[in-house]
Amino acid sequence: MEYRNAAYNAQGTIDAEINHPVHGWLPTTLAPDDVATSEMHALALLSVPGAYVAPPAPTVAELLAAERAGMVVSRFQAKAALMAAGHLPAVEAAISAADAITNLAWVEAVEMRRTSPMIAGLAGAIGLTDTDLDDLFRAAALIEA
Repeated sequence: MEYRNAAYNAQGTIDAEINHPVHGWLPTTLAPDDVATSEMHALALLSVPGAYVAPPAPTVAELLAAERAGMVVSRFQAKAALMAAGHLPAVEAAISAADAITNLAWVEAVEMRRTSPMIAGLAGAIGLTDTDLDDLFRAAALIEA
């Protein structure tokens, strides 16, 4: 069987592509203790695989986006954090002026997500920056009922 693009991976085995007779080139990991790939592993070693190249570190923006995607708090935590920061009256005023769906979400939602359009709209309505909103969600996550 043919293989190409052999390179060591972080585990010390060899990542490569094999030419499957039906499916064409497929990515695989060649390991000496894997009966299915041990022969190709030995052949790949003879060809001197490329050195392992670590993937690039995530950027600050990517890390922040990932953190924000995971920011989820209960309705209680959100309201308690807003109250502690002195923003709850302004948010409630913005809610009362908002559309019916936003009002329903504020009253009925079990959890609040940082990436929610409703949250973005409310933050904008009361003048909170993205950093302010991040800080509120971080503070809310620490509140226990």
